Amino acid sequence: MFELLIIVALCIVAWRVWKSYHINRYDTIIAFTGGLGSGKSLLSVEMSIRLLKKMRRKVRWKNLFRRKGNKLPTPQLYSSIPVKISSKENAIILTDKHLLLEEKIVQNSVVFIDEIGSFCSQFDYRAPNTDVFDEFVRFYRHYTKGGYLVCNDQCSENIVLQVRRRLNTVYNLMGFRKWFWLFYTVKVRNISVSEEIKTVEQQHTEDNMTTLFGFMPLFRRYDTYCYAPRYDYVEESLEISRYKSMTKLDILRLPKRLILKLDEKIRIKRKKRS
Repeated sequence: MFELLIIVALCIVAWRVWKSYHINRYDTIIAFTGGLGSGKSLLSVEMSIRLLKKMRRKVRWKNLFRRKGNKLPTPQLYSSIPVKISSKENAIILTDKHLLLEEKIVQNSVVFIDEIGSFCSQFDYRAPNTDVFDEFVRFYRHYTKGGYLVCNDQCSENIVLQVRRRLNTVYNLMGFRKWFWLFYTVKVRNISVSEEIKTVEQQHTEDNMTTLFGFMPLFRRYDTYCYAPRYDYVEESLEISRYKSMTKLDILRLPKRLILKLDEKIRIKRKKRS
């Protein structure tokens, strides 16, 4: 009898862990936000792969009842950063042509956009092609016939308003911690975006956020420093000056001279090398 009680208790604990590990609300567009190192890329990648497997199972089931020449194509994962789906399969490179309706995405596929605010920033709301990207997001479910769009950014306010309105639920992350490199915990709160109103579904304080539990991937899915090579194009300091006293007269201000964006510097240097 005692052994049976132990087994029941272990089953209850395992069920609670499984429930806390999974985010079971699958909207067409799933967004994660959080500060640096909050785990948003990890959860975004894991969610994208989970949804890809879900869609592939769905398509395999449907193809059992379809004729040979009428079978659905295998769903794919399109990602803006390098992602390993398995040890033998990598994600398809997501380009601006996909997002601006110049190239098709396979039906029932999953699209993952890391740091989506860098593609459609609220601060560049008058930028060209924003309306085209808005159409891509607005009709994503129609165009992919049931696919999923996963994205993340440090703050939902960074995303241009037209696109931000399409986000049904934003998972805000905080306090990410690894435990023995085997599993992780992270605090999560749901933010619902409806019309012009943003509602936090739980208490605003950090202490009342829900704790999510998850296992670390068996192998590395992505490089957490994947954008690091961009910094190689930044010039090294020719002269290093150190402080000589504990006082300071000048205030650090944004310079008024034109500073080339890093993308432009990379383009120029690549052109010179070629």
